[in-house]
Amino acid sequence: MRYVSCFSGIGGLEASHPPELFCELDEDAAAVLRTHHSETPIWPDICSLHPPLVDVVVGGWPCQDLSVAGRQQGLKGSRSGLLCELLRVAAEADAHTVVAENVTNLLRMRDGAEFAASLEEFNKSGFSYVAWRTLNARQFGLPQNRLRLILIASRHKDVAHTLFRDVVSSRPIIDNGHDDRAAGFYWTAGTHSINYTVGYVPTIKIGSSLGIASPPAVHYDGVTRALSANEALALQGFDLTESDFPSRSAALKAAGNAVARDIGRWVLDGLALAGSVPAPKAEPSQISLFAGDVPHGAYPSGGIHNHGSVSAIRLPSGAKARNLSDFLDLNSTERLSRRAASGLLKRLEQSGQACPVMLRANLQDLAHGVLS
Repeated sequence: MRYVSCFSGIGGLEASHPPELFCELDEDAAAVLRTHHSETPIWPDICSLHPPLVDVVVGGWPCQDLSVAGRQQGLKGSRSGLLCELLRVAAEADAHTVVAENVTNLLRMRDGAEFAASLEEFNKSGFSYVAWRTLNARQFGLPQNRLRLILIASRHKDVAHTLFRDVVSSRPIIDNGHDDRAAGFYWTAGTHSINYTVGYVPTIKIGSSLGIASPPAVHYDGVTRALSANEALALQGFDLTESDFPSRSAALKAAGNAVARDIGRWVLDGLALAGSVPAPKAEPSQISLFAGDVPHGAYPSGGIHNHGSVSAIRLPSGAKARNLSDFLDLNSTERLSRRAASGLLKRLEQSGQACPVMLRANLQDLAHGVLS
């Protein structure tokens, strides 16, 4: 399979073999690609990219205009509207398939109308079969609750169907309470839920609009601290370290912006199985895409668009990783700062949001300088 990778980041949406070409604007991420894929050319801007002829074009197009944290301008936004550029590249490359990734909020925006518009763009570009599915990094042995929307848009039905095969993780999955030694939470929250999760961390994000890295924190054995850059990269499935980047902040930004490596490889390597994956069993109701009959609330988390109709598909999620402690440096001497602990406690007090007793006690010790 010959493919081109757009919006490449540090290479999360990638098969077991590298693409013919990467396209990445961020120089820190491009430098990582250059180091680890020295023979693969890198183009900086998708808007001026004229690709070689390939079978597949892949890309996690920018989510800033689609995410809950963003302005939610949808496909009219300057960044998330780059989906059209991704499809232009696919047309120039004469690709038969596009693999795309984005945040699951795309399914819910404007009661599903934004997702319908996205499907229409694929349809107008000649990709008659569009399969989508929400996948969680935890399904792939990575103890991070990172739910993402994956789409396979193809001219061939059997290629699209490969997205619906059973998830098989290449990593061991410890599920449902087998490892409760460590938990994750958002230390920058407090006015809303801190998402305290035992055995895994909440979604690793890019950081604040000011460019300040703020990875989730972890809590174990009386220790409360932020994830290190190395841990954040490992929780995204990468064999990279902070030393691969010019700074800790750059490494954390790259981790927060990436597609979980294990998800990308599973999706792209699976394209080779076209023709051997049984057709999915769809719900009997068909929903018109182009007559204004958009379902209230959202599209289902799995389905296939086929010539103007949508079929919902129920997909089992399976076991999910809960072995956070296996990904942590349990000997780390880092701790949440006195200021950070005090700020979180203040926000929790003002909002009345829930906080586990042991974590609250640990934060109070940090705020009073009892722990260093």
